[in-house]
Amino acid sequence: MDELLITGIQRFSVHDGPGIRTTVFLKGCTLRCPWCCNPENIRGEPEVYFKAEKCIGCLECVRRCSFLDKPGDIFRFPEHLECAGSCPSAAMGVYGEVKGADDVAEVILRDLDYYISSGGGVTFSGGEPLLQAEAILKVTSRTGDVHTAVETSLFAPMESVGRLRGEVDLFIVDVKILDEARCREVTGGDLEVFRRNLEGLSDERVLIRFPAVKPYTFNRENIRALIRFLKESGVDYIEVLGIHRLGLEKYRSLNLQMPEFSAPRDDEIKKLKWLLEKESIRMNYLKI
Repeated sequence: MDELLITGIQRFSVHDGPGIRTTVFLKGCTLRCPWCCNPENIRGEPEVYFKAEKCIGCLECVRRCSFLDKPGDIFRFPEHLECAGSCPSAAMGVYGEVKGADDVAEVILRDLDYYISSGGGVTFSGGEPLLQAEAILKVTSRTGDVHTAVETSLFAPMESVGRLRGEVDLFIVDVKILDEARCREVTGGDLEVFRRNLEGLSDERVLIRFPAVKPYTFNRENIRALIRFLKESGVDYIEVLGIHRLGLEKYRSLNLQMPEFSAPRDDEIKKLKWLLEKESIRMNYLKI
């Protein structure tokens, strides 16, 4: 497959792996994490959006689509992608675009000098990029020696992990909820799939990340389980992701309600760092 379904390509990223990077956001995910800040990347197909704050009231959409009485009606006709894409102010549009591997590689290679000077490269994020493993390989075959990272939850088919093993320089793995029942209840994920795929990366370079989200991941039971998991896995360094609610407008644009959650206080993060350091595990807090 030479094509990817993406929602965007972000150049000059600094939180998605080492150095200056280009991040490619792939659409489609197996999980439904309540704290997801990229809801437009969850469904594995293009979908319409409407941003009321951008609407200029020209009603061009109503003239082009006889099904619409007003712009917000587009949510009742999710299959009308072409109608949504005709909005002159981009108040209405489509999340998800099919791009060829050549086109994606061309954008990545624009910043080759920055990668070399900063130790950066390209990061495939999502959604769950492992769901498009074959397409990722098509891109990397064109970007040559550019450092490649994949941000993944590992809740993906085992064969996808195997396909990228040995082909990716760094797997950035989110560790979320480590209780099986709670993981399934909150995210919809099967923890056994995560464990099996992580074992499959035993010979790969892996960076563990932990999204700090109250009350879902940042609670006493899960932190105890996290520390136990890190010790058993021989991990001596993790990155803790600060969570935010910057995705609120995206939820609204999809006619969705953003779930309630919050970030830990600074003193709670300091305590986590202290607990980790007691176990000789270093921590870097990425507060966005």
